[in-house]
Amino acid sequence: MSALGPREVEPDAWSEWVREAVRLLLGQAAWTGAVLALVLLVFYAVHQLEWMPVRRFTMLLCLPLALMVFIRLAWFADHGRRARVHQLVPGNTDLLLAVGCAATVMALHGGLATILDPLAGGFRELVEQTGLWSPVRADGLPAEPPLRQTLLGPILIPGGIFGTALMAMLLVLLAFGQWFLLPMTVLHHPPLPPAMGMGPRAYAMNPVPMLGVMGLLMIAVGLLVASAGWLFVAFVPFFGALMYVSYRDVFLGKESDAPEPVEAEQEVGEEWQT
Repeated sequence: MSALGPREVEPDAWSEWVREAVRLLLGQAAWTGAVLALVLLVFYAVHQLEWMPVRRFTMLLCLPLALMVFIRLAWFADHGRRARVHQLVPGNTDLLLAVGCAATVMALHGGLATILDPLAGGFRELVEQTGLWSPVRADGLPAEPPLRQTLLGPILIPGGIFGTALMAMLLVLLAFGQWFLLPMTVLHHPPLPPAMGMGPRAYAMNPVPMLGVMGLLMIAVGLLVASAGWLFVAFVPFFGALMYVSYRDVFLGKESDAPEPVEAEQEVGEEWQT
């Protein structure tokens, strides 16, 4: 951990992070598309789970794991290396961290149930009034919930479920000072307690860039609503790459030519090659 200390970056660094994230994704366009297709298949399979609490927790578990996969992919693109499938698969530490993220968001969701339940009820009324769903089928039996329907499911799953969950996960990480925790875990496998203490230090040194990240998340929320959720498929790889680039700038100081961070990057590359 001695080589992984935060540094102060330029106030407008967040805009450069956006450009770099897009560049890295385009540099591995084929891999990005293939991995994204696999991620969407996993999410669709999760949506088929019948018990709501299990479905919700599994979905929240898959989201940080998906972000970690794209963090790894961004690392390979940044170093001009071709990724292999086994090198993108999350490890045990990643899974442990994902469980913690999912449990945190689930706990916050439970605390906000009094606010969210009326929203769910309002959604049911809306789709019923528009004729897209009825609580009773033609044969008189109770109908499946709206998001389980053949028509509503494929249209609203990306925004109504996965897109909202992704934004909630990212906002929780940002709000709790843990925006850099996922890339730090993926690249360097530090013990979680000291790693979690690094994020708030980076925030204190870079308040303006972190406000820029918050602004990006707010824009993403608006774009999700405007696109009926379909931009979710672009946001998963984008925010994974953005996490990597911001971490690289703040913690590894790639542009500063600091010797210790460079050694840390080489150690990671050697570890993945083996």
